[in-house]
Amino acid sequence: MPLGKEDIIHKQFSAMIKMYQKMNKLNAVFWSYDASGEYRNKITGALLKSKGLTAGKADYEFRVIKENNICHHIYIEFKTDIGKQSPNQKAFEATCTAINNKYYIARSVEQGLTVLQKEGIL
Repeated sequence: MPLGKEDIIHKQFSAMIKMYQKMNKLNAVFWSYDASGEYRNKITGALLKSKGLTAGKADYEFRVIKENNICHHIYIEFKTDIGKQSPNQKAFEATCTAINNKYYIARSVEQGLTVLQKEGIL
């Protein structure tokens, strides 16, 4: 099965993050891609849900230590030009905002990197 547009963006973005990490230019104590939206069969889906996987979490999470040694969470959700958030994604964004975490929607690798620059991660 060929990769979708979002999959291509994810792969390119991750490659850039790994490059910055190798160059010691990534100011994050943790980063990860969340595969909760990936295609899977019903058995695997049920198993993951039983283990606590929840729908709506953003594609990427970055943790950064800022002033007073406080850990900040920055989330990036990638969408294609016409992609829209699901109700679960909107709920996750609202939760992030309510507890002062940062949540961004990016529609390209460049927009994702701009978010990381804005947040002092790059």
